[in-house]
Amino acid sequence: MYRPVYSDEYSALYFSSEPGSSDDVFSGPCNVFVCGALQSPARMVSLLGLEPAFAPAAASGYRRSVESIDGRDIPLMVPDENDPRSLLTGVVWLDLAKASLDRIESLELDGGYRRRISIEARIGELDLTAYTYVRK
Repeated sequence: MYRPVYSDEYSALYFSSEPGSSDDVFSGPCNVFVCGALQSPARMVSLLGLEPAFAPAAASGYRRSVESIDGRDIPLMVPDENDPRSLLTGVVWLDLAKASLDRIESLELDGGYRRRISIEARIGELDLTAYTYVRK
């Protein structure tokens, strides 16, 4: 079960199911920013079969969009060309293993509507590199 943990070092709130969690979750090799349905801990646990740590986050210069593609409404993350200072809120799943990344990508890249990029996501006072998925 997830519990809130506060990082004094980064002035950041994150959630972890591991007892005695530390700020080491911020230095893991693979982080993923999401802003749609994969923000749900229940959905992510079902997808991955484990409870990775996560934190509320924001990505600068992006916005949500729903586009009709092949007769389907597809939610997408797109650059905000009208306001590059805009902030898109979401969560960052922290310190993921490659197998978890592969499962996330099986959903995010399905249909060929998105591509993976690296961004800087803001968690508290920490800018953290994370993968995310934007409109192709």
